[in-house]
Amino acid sequence: MPGSSIVFAGGVLVGLKTLDPWLAAATAVVGAILGDGASYWLGRHYRERIRAMWPLRQHPGLLARGQAYFERNGGKSVFLGRFLGPVRAIVPVIAGMSSMPPVQFYVMNVLSAFGWAAAHMLPGILFGASLQLAGAVSSRLVILVAVLLTGLWLVAYLTRLAIHYGSPVVVWLRDRVVARARAGRGVVSRAVLSLFDPERPESGVLLMSAVALIGAAWLFLGILQDVVSGDPLVRLDRSIYDALQALRTGWGDSVMVAVTELGGAYVMVPVIGIVALWLALTRRLRTLAYWIGAVVFAAISVLALKHAVGRVRPLNDYAAIDTMSFPSGHAAVSMVVYGFLASLIGRGKPGWQKGVIALTAAVAILTVAFSRIYLGVHWFSDVAASLALGLAWISLLTIACTTHAHDPPLRALPVTLLVAATVALSGGAYIAKNHAVDLARYAKPAASRSMGFDAWQEGAWLGVAAARSELAGRDEEPFRVQWVADAATVARVLGAGGWRVPPAWSSKATLLWLLPSTPIDKLPVLPKLNHGEAAALTFDRAVDARTRAVVRFWHVADVIAQDVPAPRPLWVAMVTLERLDRARGPIETVRTLPDFDTPLALFARTVAGLHTRTDTRTDGGASVLLVW
Repeated sequence: MPGSSIVFAGGVLVGLKTLDPWLAAATAVVGAILGDGASYWLGRHYRERIRAMWPLRQHPGLLARGQAYFERNGGKSVFLGRFLGPVRAIVPVIAGMSSMPPVQFYVMNVLSAFGWAAAHMLPGILFGASLQLAGAVSSRLVILVAVLLTGLWLVAYLTRLAIHYGSPVVVWLRDRVVARARAGRGVVSRAVLSLFDPERPESGVLLMSAVALIGAAWLFLGILQDVVSGDPLVRLDRSIYDALQALRTGWGDSVMVAVTELGGAYVMVPVIGIVALWLALTRRLRTLAYWIGAVVFAAISVLALKHAVGRVRPLNDYAAIDTMSFPSGHAAVSMVVYGFLASLIGRGKPGWQKGVIALTAAVAILTVAFSRIYLGVHWFSDVAASLALGLAWISLLTIACTTHAHDPPLRALPVTLLVAATVALSGGAYIAKNHAVDLARYAKPAASRSMGFDAWQEGAWLGVAAARSELAGRDEEPFRVQWVADAATVARVLGAGGWRVPPAWSSKATLLWLLPSTPIDKLPVLPKLNHGEAAALTFDRAVDARTRAVVRFWHVADVIAQDVPAPRPLWVAMVTLERLDRARGPIETVRTLPDFDTPLALFARTVAGLHTRTDTRTDGGASVLLVW
């Protein structure tokens, strides 16, 4: 097990207040010291004999790299090597084999152990604390983050698995095909040798592109067949749609709408144009022709398939603007633009640079694709087919471009900065102008409800939700108050009773969570979500330096009365006690206490001058305070 992963996971558990921070940090430091110390002892004891011992005799190159690194950096390599994956495990062995003095080694060993433990544990602590805060706000946020991280990990894992086990098979097939082509004399044999002859320096790129082309085309045609014939994939679409709609929140919507805006035509067209201009100015005219052909084909194929398949979008107001769902234009165009651009930039670069370029493009493409599924404007199969179609097209283009366009490779840094600046400027301008409109366009349809005032008093209040709900079938804190009044009246009555609007979230307010002496009334209130929506009104009232009462209101219906010309909002409220929790961990957190009667009594005294009535639910639930 990689020690860095274990220490990061330990940091996450510290942030979640499951592990003691000092014990976890001490364990990480001591383990690091003992691990490198044992390696140093092995190298010092066995010297050159260690080269013939298992498992190092099976990895002679590892010892050679470690020895070269140690010779270049001397004693400081013990400190620096701990942070470098390729030589981390072998540098202490080389130090022992080289008769490095024990005092010098252990000084570097101890110092590097502290630095290494901090470098891996602190990010884990921050991540764990953010998960805890997200969980206090909404379990939907935690689940959504988990879905995203799991999806990215799964894609990376399956890719590594396919490369590890698939590469030998592909190379074996390539060698068989090339051997037959060398024995033949026809046009096909010459074409095969021109593409896959391993003696050609570009044969690796061509081989990978051919495999990607075949696999992506097969996947696209398989999804298309399932969509047209209504196979089980269509039922999976509905399940994924329902699951993601249940995880939607107002903040998630805002982020995903911004992401989908960055994948729209108002951003993609400037990116396509600026890359085309760069290719023209640097006189890479053949590459320019392939670039224009790539985006034109992507746009035409998406339009043609939309009208040919005629699939309707999921139930969303966006369908009133564009009813065709298959395939996703955002996903397909993002795949072609960023994928083909990554292919062009990566030509002639070292392997690690190609990996960084490909990873950056993949994150951008998959984020845009996920936003389309999350917002409910495309089915999962729409997006999967679009990505497969785009990958097949750019794989074919890469083969053609590598074979026929002999323009010099693109310089990675200027092109990347140019594209990033274009996305930032055009995307920022579009989001600033249209984000509010797009939020309404992509909004999850809200269920409107109204009732008569007399009906509400006589029993319709029982039909209002009894507790805050995060996910279907799971209730959180109870709604103990229902209040018919406008927002101004609610604020006026509570303000007169000593309640106040809590501090707003800001950079300064966020830093106060790190100060253990901060009174609770100086800290902003963590939002709570009901069916993905944050409370419309929030007030708090200090009980002591560590405890406060908090009331959160959600607008659930409109109440109509004969003697009132306009409907009045019906608010449901949960009243809770929150207490500072300083147990374990460096970050201050607030815990909601399970006592709901004490804060309700405090709230009831505040509204005692209004019309109030306390009723009990017929299902044996808690009492509810009705206010009007």
